[in-house]
Amino acid sequence: MSQPTRYLGPNALFDWLDAQDGKGTVDVVLLTHPRDEGDAPRLFPFIDKLDQRDVAGLQRHLNPMFGEIISTGSFTVGIMFLPFFAHELIEPKSRRRCAQILQEDAVRMAAKVGAKILCLGGLTGALSLYGRRLVEPAAQAGMTVTTGHALTAVGVHQTYWQAIKELQRDPGTQRLTVLGVGSIGRAFTQLLQASGRPPRELVLVDRPQAAGKLEKLAREFEERTGTPTLTEVTDSLGALVPGSACYATDVLVSAVSTPYVVDIDKVAPGTVLIDDSQPYCWDRDKAWRRVTEAADIVPCDAGLVDCSGIGYTSGFPFDFADVDADGNSTTAWTCQTEGMLLALDDRLPRTIGEPSIETILAYEDAYLANGLSIPTLQCGPNPLPIDKILAAVAPGTAA
Repeated sequence: MSQPTRYLGPNALFDWLDAQDGKGTVDVVLLTHPRDEGDAPRLFPFIDKLDQRDVAGLQRHLNPMFGEIISTGSFTVGIMFLPFFAHELIEPKSRRRCAQILQEDAVRMAAKVGAKILCLGGLTGALSLYGRRLVEPAAQAGMTVTTGHALTAVGVHQTYWQAIKELQRDPGTQRLTVLGVGSIGRAFTQLLQASGRPPRELVLVDRPQAAGKLEKLAREFEERTGTPTLTEVTDSLGALVPGSACYATDVLVSAVSTPYVVDIDKVAPGTVLIDDSQPYCWDRDKAWRRVTEAADIVPCDAGLVDCSGIGYTSGFPFDFADVDADGNSTTAWTCQTEGMLLALDDRLPRTIGEPSIETILAYEDAYLANGLSIPTLQCGPNPLPIDKILAAVAPGTAA
């Protein structure tokens, strides 16, 4: 398979336009945003000379821009960065401005490059009511929307099984806790139910506002699998309660928007952590320090997929563990990959709202049919030393 053509950095769009002589289209556009001020230098390396306040101020003067455009031969995909940070999407005072940028500026920019499919990264799915607010403006510009949540749920599910396999654990002996049963957490739980290989015990955790949803999902899981399924509520702001199941579990799968809600120092030895939260649910630096010092936890980033099977290679400086000596990686975000799979097979459903089990299973089939896989298990940019962890930690059997 030939190498894709790439246009990288702040001038990606202009370089691509020059090369296309006005005749090309970017089939798939991922709409995303920097996680925080520390992410900004990935697009503008000189920004690291500024302090956090100056970076935040500069961001307000920017327009949506492409950080990379990649042509594989089968499709062209672009990564568009929106000028706001994750915490601005959570804060009520700035949320309205972010929504306007997403629904107006980003759609307009994508339309200029002839985009056909918009997929949603970071917290843009939640900002758009799981894509609902983007359907009409995108349709008026000749585009369709998919949130990426179906393939993300598949990616989290596959990461779980990859970790179980590499750690040589019996899934039927594990106590599994799912923190957050929104779009991703609920879909992961449904995939786990459909797998026919349930854990020894399941605990579902979310805010009090989701208590009804928790109880319904727990009841369905227990009835259909026979697995004892418990529920737990956080406080109203999403903070864990004393004695939370999150600190007494074999596996913790998390997909929430409350930053650093899990204290890595309180995590029980032997715990596998699989996080697809925006912002991060637990501190990567602290988790990696614990791995290097004691190797007694297994902290895994989720939401990543190896796309070498569809000819995709990126040069953007994300924290992917499989970056080669030339700065290239075949890893992509699952939300972006859902759009790429749609570009390859238009018969796949679009994900708007929380994905149905039928939609999730359709993307699981597409994941397998296209030779996608989970990349190296990693914590931040660091590949996990599985052999060292196996030597230090016996397979978990939480009380």
